[in-house]
Amino acid sequence: MCTFYDFIYRMYFAFKKSGVERLLRRSQRAGRGLDQVKRLIRRNLWVQVQSGLSQGMWMQLRLPSEGEYWRGTHEPHVQSAISAAVRPGSVVYDIGAHLGSMALGTARLVGDAGRVVAFEGDPENVTRLRDNASRNGLKDRLQVVHAAVWSYNRSEGICFRRGQTVRSQGGVEANGNRPVVGSGEVINVPTVTLDNFIAAGGPVPQLVKIDVEGGEYQVLRGGANLFASQKPLIIAEIHHRQAAEQVSAWLEEYRYCSGWNTPPEGFPRYLFAWPTGYDGAGWMRSSANT
Repeated sequence: MCTFYDFIYRMYFAFKKSGVERLLRRSQRAGRGLDQVKRLIRRNLWVQVQSGLSQGMWMQLRLPSEGEYWRGTHEPHVQSAISAAVRPGSVVYDIGAHLGSMALGTARLVGDAGRVVAFEGDPENVTRLRDNASRNGLKDRLQVVHAAVWSYNRSEGICFRRGQTVRSQGGVEANGNRPVVGSGEVINVPTVTLDNFIAAGGPVPQLVKIDVEGGEYQVLRGGANLFASQKPLIIAEIHHRQAAEQVSAWLEEYRYCSGWNTPPEGFPRYLFAWPTGYDGAGWMRSSANT
């Protein structure tokens, strides 16, 4: 089934990229055929990731909109940095884990003695993430937490704006923060701080990955004790200038060194940070060679 589906998927996008679709639509009959192909591929399907950190893992995806996760091409520099840093027995926090495109492969890296804690606010993503973990036999080492990580706990929850069509684009809408491209409905979701999660018995991470659509600074603020005492590595997607300025000042205060991957358009940009004394240059070299 996956081989057939892969053929249909690739055929459709080859047509779309080449401009053949535009020509075919001049024929009413051919246009109807293309619409049937679209309906065939626009549904949830269990597929195996084709490359990257989670290669070979099963994911339930909506194609073609989530095809990047199937191909394993999403944020390759982040995937490489995780692969270079994580060892068997490591504890990793994936904050804004979405469907697990990073968490699944990371759970394989940490092995039976390690743990990945995947935090996700959107309840639909949480359901699919748990299904993905179960399908791959990772429930014992991949803990899914339905909560938005923030700078404070709120028992009654917090406003969370969902992504319109791509749920990974949702995030907390509070304290002047709004997810950069979130345009879906606003729901109420549980919140947790990193310090409170650890105080309640959560394992202490050696690596924290953050992708929360603009609220990165608030996540860091909620982990003051963690970052001051344990100094985990940090990988974060920074979505706008204000967040970059806030996070840069935070890094200086907490004595973290950093490397940035900045695209020509400026944002989003990627932060890789490590405590003084850690071989961050070696980490970056290893990432480049992974």
